[in-house]
Amino acid sequence: MSWQRRVGIAAGIAATVFAGTVRAATPVILISVDTLRADRLGAYGYKGARTPNIDALAHNGTLFAQAGSQIPLTLPSHTSLFTSSYPFETGVEENGERVPRGAVTLASVLQAHGYKTAAFIGSCLLNREMGLSRGFDFYDSPFSLQSGVAENPYSLRVRRDGALVVRAARQWLDANRGETVFAFIHLFDLHTPYSAPAAAGRTGSAAYDAELEYADQAIGRLRQALEQGGWWERSLVILLADHGESLGDHGEASHGYFIYQSTLQVPLIVHWPLNSAGHPARVEEPVGLIDVAPTVLGFLHIAAPPSFHGVNLLDAVPQAVYSESMYTRDAFQWAPLRGLRVGSHVGSPVGSGQYIQAPRPELYDLQADPRELSNIAGANAAEAHSFEEQLGKLLAQFAPKRSASGPDILPLARGALESLGYLGGGAHTGGRGGGPDPKDKLAEYNLYEKALTALYGGRPDSAIAGFRAALAEDPHNTLARYYLGDAYLRSGKPDDALREWTAALAFDPEYAPADEAIGALWLARQDYAKARGFFEQALAVAPEDYAAQFELGMVAQRQGQFKEALQRFETGCKAAPEASECGQPLQALREKAK
Repeated sequence: MSWQRRVGIAAGIAATVFAGTVRAATPVILISVDTLRADRLGAYGYKGARTPNIDALAHNGTLFAQAGSQIPLTLPSHTSLFTSSYPFETGVEENGERVPRGAVTLASVLQAHGYKTAAFIGSCLLNREMGLSRGFDFYDSPFSLQSGVAENPYSLRVRRDGALVVRAARQWLDANRGETVFAFIHLFDLHTPYSAPAAAGRTGSAAYDAELEYADQAIGRLRQALEQGGWWERSLVILLADHGESLGDHGEASHGYFIYQSTLQVPLIVHWPLNSAGHPARVEEPVGLIDVAPTVLGFLHIAAPPSFHGVNLLDAVPQAVYSESMYTRDAFQWAPLRGLRVGSHVGSPVGSGQYIQAPRPELYDLQADPRELSNIAGANAAEAHSFEEQLGKLLAQFAPKRSASGPDILPLARGALESLGYLGGGAHTGGRGGGPDPKDKLAEYNLYEKALTALYGGRPDSAIAGFRAALAEDPHNTLARYYLGDAYLRSGKPDDALREWTAALAFDPEYAPADEAIGALWLARQDYAKARGFFEQALAVAPEDYAAQFELGMVAQRQGQFKEALQRFETGCKAAPEASECGQPLQALREKAK
């Protein structure tokens, strides 16, 4: 029996027990615990951490045992969650990219049906300018991302403690008691670096578990507020995570690099309103975060828009769960990773399969091998080929819309991304496929990641040694060379920085961050002609790079060309009205340009 047939039978059985009445105007509370892997919760069988408040959500609710993220990065995963679309379809495949302006989201659908909508955000990765604020009447993301490069990106406000997020949500719910609301609550505490007092002095899994217990306490306070405010019994409450954390599995310390279950399998727990009955306590078939929005709308008897491509789990057969990571492609020009997860596969009647498309394909029987240690693709070539065909059909059905020129990382987000350990520059890529297998480049990546941690930990000399070691492995690693230049600059060696950035442009003439870095160096040296040339070069490569517009405005201002400076600043402020160059500085420039 084929895996497609087995998935259909299991889903059909599940659909028969998904029943019950729903009330019109049911409040919806969606809680996202960033970076929470499912197997660290008591409700999913873990004994190492105490998570009673999260676990309690499953009482008289439904726990989805095999929920999967479409991509293990914060903004792309939440974009798929809210738009019920695949990352390659929306074009949001990296943190720092902008959600398409015309995207229809769960929030915008509920808002159109009379819901009061609010979001309470724990990280700048979901800040307003990223685009997920569409459809929210109130979007509480108190982060200030400046367009200039901060001397120490850790000084940027990039996160908010979960206790403060919950307090803001409680205040809004109290003010809107009795209304029909959709509240999105995003907790970021489980993302490194950890800040809970109990995590101090601990590392790895121990620190993660301590931070998890802290997040669980915040959710307990939220649950208490929902009960006291009369929300709990009449609301649809959903807890999930955008992705997990590898914690050393497969050699990956954090997330975003590979697409194994350690970073893809996430909790999905649904608490149903009191008047809703007949829902199963546990669903074993794999489902995706892409299915959450259609399921919410299905429960509310609201038609899902045509752009939603997930399924309503109340009455539909679950699909094969797609996943991807473009991080190694976009950062280093290595091969991208794409995968499919199904409930059963040929040769393993009670198992489940995970296929990973890579230069060396991978196939795992997750029932027999849940930690994905034994790649059986070679011994099951026909089945691997079947997965490959299914993956090709999915990609063809939802044709990618993004440009092949690589991610357009918003300039205001670069410093924040770097401080959280992500790529900040958005390396230009030469194509959409090919390149080395990320499995073969893990040692080089770890060198790079360790050096980046040293750089933003205030240890530029250690960073220099680390980036040089990475470049010894691959002299064409553009990001490593770019950040080597940054490390030299921070250690007081600007000429060495200039040499490295020039070398980066020699390898990739369209690498705009190097143009901007060189331009900033010449601007500091008051060589405005050279600075202008490099900023214009950056803008030619990335026309929407408003940071380059601001820099050109600064050059024009220094040269006394106030009308040009005003035009540059106004153009930049249209795209980034919250930038530091806008407001009073812009008004002062208008006076000079008269």
